Amino acid sequence: MKSPAGLLLSGVELDRTSTTPLYRQLYLQIRKQILTGRLQGGTRLPSTRTLSKELELSRITILNAFDQLTAEGFLASRSGAGTYVDSEWDSRAIAENGIQQQPPRLSTMSQSLLSMRSNHFQGISYADWNPASPTSFLPSHSTYESFPQNTWKRLMNRHLQKPSKAMLGYGELQGLQELRKAIADYVFDSRGIDCTSEQVVIVSGAQQAFNLLGMLLLNPQDTVWMEDPGHIAARIAFQAHGCQIVPLRIDAQGIDIEQGLRECPDARLVFTTPSRQHPLGTTLSYTRRLELIDWAARNHSWIIEDDCDSEFRYSGRPLPALCAMDQWDRVIYVGTFSKVLYPSLRLGYVILPPALVEPMCTIRAVMDRSPPTLLQAVTADFMREGHFLGHIRRMRTLYQARQEALLEQLQKNLGDFITVAPVDAGMHLIAWLPPSLNADTVAKELSLHNIHTYALSDYCLQPYLPPALLIGFAGVPQDQAEERVAALVLALRKMGHDV
Repeated sequence: MKSPAGLLLSGVELDRTSTTPLYRQLYLQIRKQILTGRLQGGTRLPSTRTLSKELELSRITILNAFDQLTAEGFLASRSGAGTYVDSEWDSRAIAENGIQQQPPRLSTMSQSLLSMRSNHFQGISYADWNPASPTSFLPSHSTYESFPQNTWKRLMNRHLQKPSKAMLGYGELQGLQELRKAIADYVFDSRGIDCTSEQVVIVSGAQQAFNLLGMLLLNPQDTVWMEDPGHIAARIAFQAHGCQIVPLRIDAQGIDIEQGLRECPDARLVFTTPSRQHPLGTTLSYTRRLELIDWAARNHSWIIEDDCDSEFRYSGRPLPALCAMDQWDRVIYVGTFSKVLYPSLRLGYVILPPALVEPMCTIRAVMDRSPPTLLQAVTADFMREGHFLGHIRRMRTLYQARQEALLEQLQKNLGDFITVAPVDAGMHLIAWLPPSLNADTVAKELSLHNIHTYALSDYCLQPYLPPALLIGFAGVPQDQAEERVAALVLALRKMGHDV
């Protein structure tokens, strides 16, 4: 077995060409050997004379390193006896049986080492689809090649050329005033929401809005009505706050309010996607909108309205936003630019009843403040100068054409295997499978063939719907529809399905 001197010397490697001083290199390496248990508590170190000779260092260099280690409690000097590793480190890394114990790696940590709320995130993947995969029908993916990059670059350069102090500072906690004003104007024109810019809070996407609202409005054990099937990440955000989820079924008129009144009439909050139910695509009827607002007002409950994909409506005129019908300040409206512009922009917004703005911003100040001011300023210009509405119109036309092309190929090649119909809003179709199949199994097997989609069952808390897949069309160019459906057909045949 190596002597303490041998252990120390064999672990020291000095780089004399480095800009780091030699005493600092020596200090760091001895410190590391103590922390890792290589040099144990009570070990006597070689004399400075020995180290000077073996390491070809001056004694001053060694003394400087030893002095710093002693000051930090790693070494202790014993008068007339030399320098030792402090006894505090005697059992840090050595078990009773003398075998060195390694700290647990993250991959081997048990749930007991994590918070209770972290358990709600089990099984949720944060890994995104690989863009190199040839065939994707993921409904969350839009088209990025049609984004007006030149216009965006010009607007961004406008602010970069002469950045102001406000642009480079922390930014307004509520969000850039110009963007909040542009959003207030937009939702009034497009969704009928009559609000001021003071009711708008800019957030880093809709998901952050759900988490902040959960912190603001919900206590542990509060009950929340959730659409079933419904928004997965929103549900998990509320569960992580300790809430009890009450799943309500979806019918032709939207969320079943009567079921909610029977099962949990005093729920603290309801989360809904009334303009286009996510993921089934139904629209909440006018009668149920009034019933929902009336219930929230009488019960002093809150409604979070996620206006999912409201920009992409291909036929008919949508009903006004639920928020626009609210006379009692019970509806909180959440919008995002992730789908209509691009996801990595990480900009969304919340329209709040006036009384909630200040407490929302107080929580916001602790979490992360507002998104980058530069991106807020560019988005504000993009909206004010008319580019935003023009972009939405172009995307509607493009996505409608893509839906028609993909739908034609699906019905032509898989019409005897799936049931699929056009949608009047959104970015995906629902492909209903034969009742004997398990949609989750089908989706997982398709992914092994590089065909990516989601199972409807992923969105469900209670099984009551036939098996189905979500087939996104926004990211499928018209001239690739035939090729991608052919790949889907081939994969299904390899999986043993008669298509």
